[in-house]
Amino acid sequence: MWMLLAWAVMLPLGWALAGAPVQPDLPDAAWLPEGADRVWHAVGVRVPVAMGGLVAAGLLGAIVAVGRSRVAATHVSTVAHEFGHALVAALFGARVTGIALRWDGSGTAHYTMVGSRPLLRGMVSLSGYLAPGVLAVACARAASAGAGPVWLAFLCVVVAVMLPLAIRTWWGVVMALGLVGAGLGVLQWAPPAAATLLVAGLAGLLAGGGLVDARTQWRARRLEPHSDAASLAGQTGLPVGFFAGFHVLASAGLAAAAAAAVFLVGR
Repeated sequence: MWMLLAWAVMLPLGWALAGAPVQPDLPDAAWLPEGADRVWHAVGVRVPVAMGGLVAAGLLGAIVAVGRSRVAATHVSTVAHEFGHALVAALFGARVTGIALRWDGSGTAHYTMVGSRPLLRGMVSLSGYLAPGVLAVACARAASAGAGPVWLAFLCVVVAVMLPLAIRTWWGVVMALGLVGAGLGVLQWAPPAAATLLVAGLAGLLAGGGLVDARTQWRARRLEPHSDAASLAGQTGLPVGFFAGFHVLASAGLAAAAAAAVFLVGR
């Protein structure tokens, strides 16, 4: 089941990273109750937004992510980080046993993988700090293509599905309900372009948040024995600084790719 779920997430992720080349053709849903039908119809339309609006939304998200009030970015990037661990592990045949999201912004993904499989375990460990940046690029590409509504709806579905299957802490439940509620609220009540702007803002938030988190790991590389970099160092025998530095460089590259997607894609 977990491998199927991982593929069900990875395929739309690839669609967004490719620039959302095809818009899903949703059938008519007159049977849906009032309110839900508005969300359904909003998801089925492309809503292009001028580059200036996308840039402004992305910059706002990045400012929140790196500023003093970055607590929101910390929690959102932690969700992406731990979901990244869990879904990549599931992709390699592991069974996810739980995701712990804590009020201080930390988190842990628990999974069971048959056999030692050091290479696969290493890729799962690598995926956490890269997940916010990869998701930021997907958000930026989807927003630039005007596919913000359907991408926002997809993200809400992923979080909603993971809530009963994997989230094991009260704070994780609060976070999941808050994120899904905010996303569906925008789709139902806000103007159509708001979903695309929100996705662009989320791209900036995730890009900045992922970079800040990787930098924090770099600064604490000798003090934190349970970090992803320390886990990779233990598996390979390479220095902790090698992996901590890689996470910083990769996160910076992904943040630059997200920015380029807003400025260059389709322009």
